[in-house]
Amino acid sequence: METRRFLGRLWFALWLLGAMCTALNQAHAGTYVLTINVPIEVCLSIGASSDEIHVFMKARGGKWQQADYELRDGRIRVWPDPKKLGGNEILLIINPPADLDIFDERPPILLGIKADGKPLPSVSDLSLGQTLTPPRVVTWGVADRENALDLGSLRVVLDGELIKDERISVTPVSARQVAVCLDLQNLQYGEHEIEVTIADAFPQSNELHLRASVDKVAGTNYVRTASGEVEVTVDSHYETYYPSVAPLTDGFSQLTGEGAGNDVTWASAENDQPHWIEIKLPEPKPIKEVTVYWAYSGSTFYTSQNIHIQVPDDGGWRTVYTPPGGGFGPQRNTSFFFGEVTTDRFRVYQPPNGGPAPRPGLMWAAEVEAR
Repeated sequence: METRRFLGRLWFALWLLGAMCTALNQAHAGTYVLTINVPIEVCLSIGASSDEIHVFMKARGGKWQQADYELRDGRIRVWPDPKKLGGNEILLIINPPADLDIFDERPPILLGIKADGKPLPSVSDLSLGQTLTPPRVVTWGVADRENALDLGSLRVVLDGELIKDERISVTPVSARQVAVCLDLQNLQYGEHEIEVTIADAFPQSNELHLRASVDKVAGTNYVRTASGEVEVTVDSHYETYYPSVAPLTDGFSQLTGEGAGNDVTWASAENDQPHWIEIKLPEPKPIKEVTVYWAYSGSTFYTSQNIHIQVPDDGGWRTVYTPPGGGFGPQRNTSFFFGEVTTDRFRVYQPPNGGPAPRPGLMWAAEVEAR
């Protein structure tokens, strides 16, 4: 058994040695990560050079050691030994840049936080609490004392979704300082969590982790305040549902996911026709936002992908809100913002097959609100 184990390790070491020589022989300097269980030889093409060469090695979590090396035939050879280094994940650096502090083990620091230009407490876990109007832009100032920041490591996550679009902007102040801005315009109602991660250029990537939370609460809902006087008309009803529209204005919107029957939701017929919900208020109101809470069943939000908001216009309907090109992904509720209109009627209109991705021919909602 021991003989086979030794031969297996020997074979692995020989294979890894060949792989290292093949994969790295064009390198002149740089940082490499090796995972090894036995001592190996690493060889890299270094070319003819009279410059002084600096080689450092360490096991992850250990201390840097200046490594012995050999120059021969235009190659540099080093011999990482996991037993001597104290671990099997080895970092190897050849000729680190002059501005790189390889002994840096501290993450970047938080310099400050601003919301719409106003300073906030500089804490790594910030709660903005409940608010009717969350800040439009939150800005984190970040810096590193020893090394440059690695902007490629920046990750901003909102409610578990990695943000990659224009909602994020990064303004470098210097190589070691940056401002990270997150645009929260049109944030949906409910609780939200933001995570920001950024690392320095140190080979082991010392990371700074920041978190913020905010609970956007709703203001006056014209539909609910006029409960009992609101008229609701729909294009159709799901065939197995009792034909009732009462759930759309009953004030109950936070479904648990355990069920979404016709006692708490309305569902349209499931076909390739347009579907809509029309709301008539007892009197005209200045409206600039409509919110729909979607059915939630089986851990799935049945969010319609394509929704228009329309108001009456000369016997027909005029669209005041058109969805973005990519439509909407699954979410508990969606708010549609538009230029203010004074009206006593509006409708939530779903074009043919604009429903939720799992069932595009269906429109399935729990509540409609207007502000």
